[in-house]
Amino acid sequence: MNGWTKSRSEKAEGKMKTEDGFVGVADPHVAAVEARGSGKLVVWIPRSVRSKEKLLAVLSQGLRFPRYFGGNWDALEECLRDLSWLPEKASIAIVHEQLPFGDGENRRTYFEILQAAGQRKDGRMLQVIVPE
Repeated sequence: MNGWTKSRSEKAEGKMKTEDGFVGVADPHVAAVEARGSGKLVVWIPRSVRSKEKLLAVLSQGLRFPRYFGGNWDALEECLRDLSWLPEKASIAIVHEQLPFGDGENRRTYFEILQAAGQRKDGRMLQVIVPE
């Protein structure tokens, strides 16, 4: 599988880490339950999310974005970098039931924003979980 690596412990857990830091799992439903059980704030991105607008609305609601959230890629990037309205050091898991948008520009932009947001320096962990 191009772009995926797997350690011995990840193989036992059924997880794979991508080169961009995302975690690939066989069953996103199980991963969501495990993330919730470990105290993470879980945002579930269902397979029915097929548009940028719907995706941004789900993220906005799940991460409790402030009212000023603009509903565009720049606003998503800003809010994911901030997250000051969430409890300090809150860990977050964004779990995708299915990869959004096919292989187009929206998917690339979305994943670039998530990758940048995952490189946090404020103690908050942002984990992005995708199906294998």
